[in-house]
Amino acid sequence: MGVIYDWTGDPPKQQHARLVALRQLTANGIPCILWGEDALSFVHSVPTQLFDQQILVPDELLEAAATILEEGKYKRTSTPKLNYIEYSGPHAGVYAFPRSIRLLHHDIPDPDDPYKLWPIPQHILLLPQSYYGLDARSEASRFQSLVPPLDSSNAGILVPKYNTFLEGLVEINMNPPTGHWHRMSKATHDIFIGYLTLYRVKPDLDLPEPAELRPVERDILSEIQTEDCAWYMDIRLSKRDSVRMDAIHEYKRQKELRERESNGKDGFANSESLFRKGADTYNHQTT
Repeated sequence: MGVIYDWTGDPPKQQHARLVALRQLTANGIPCILWGEDALSFVHSVPTQLFDQQILVPDELLEAAATILEEGKYKRTSTPKLNYIEYSGPHAGVYAFPRSIRLLHHDIPDPDDPYKLWPIPQHILLLPQSYYGLDARSEASRFQSLVPPLDSSNAGILVPKYNTFLEGLVEINMNPPTGHWHRMSKATHDIFIGYLTLYRVKPDLDLPEPAELRPVERDILSEIQTEDCAWYMDIRLSKRDSVRMDAIHEYKRQKELRERESNGKDGFANSESLFRKGADTYNHQTT
């Protein structure tokens, strides 16, 4: 099959040009993490097309980050990114990122011509770092730099290490910030997880999956540092299966029961606590 395993990303000059917004943020003291397709492409050799440039920032600096970018070529837009909108079910129309800020480039207004100023992104999607369980300030060991091959002006931009990327994607799937299961969000983030595993494992897609883990798959599992991600990726790699929402609910229920028992507490975990994240408390939906 036609999968490009030897692709190494866009040339450094193009990457540098696309990162202008992140340099603007770091120059103004806003820690930021390159995320989404850009991180897949620039760091993890996934030959994906680039869409909205996703940037994670500290939650309390989300508004400040948007204001800084508005001083340049970007303006806020109320139009959400369509593949993160729930299209059916009881939560049809709900956006996956309730506290995000999306910005549109002044000089690329036409939705039918998003690559007019390539590699400059038409849209930037600012996201709270807590959505992915990350901290740009105090967890330096979980990230890597773009320097080299990029020049030193990009030194302040953080990009996730391989295991950090997986852990962040699993975090939002396990603890959706909407307060309920969001199928479109999970589907998109599972695609990212699939890209990360495919382009590291590099299997021969014309052959059936082996019964046992490949050595590189064992390496992936050994590198993971969070319990939730280890459970999630074991299903994907060892069992070669997707992770269903009912399985996530049962895992979280059992995990909280164990934590209560280890703390000497009795009682069952109520469904509301299963979606507690930071200062936000969410309601539970089982389907």
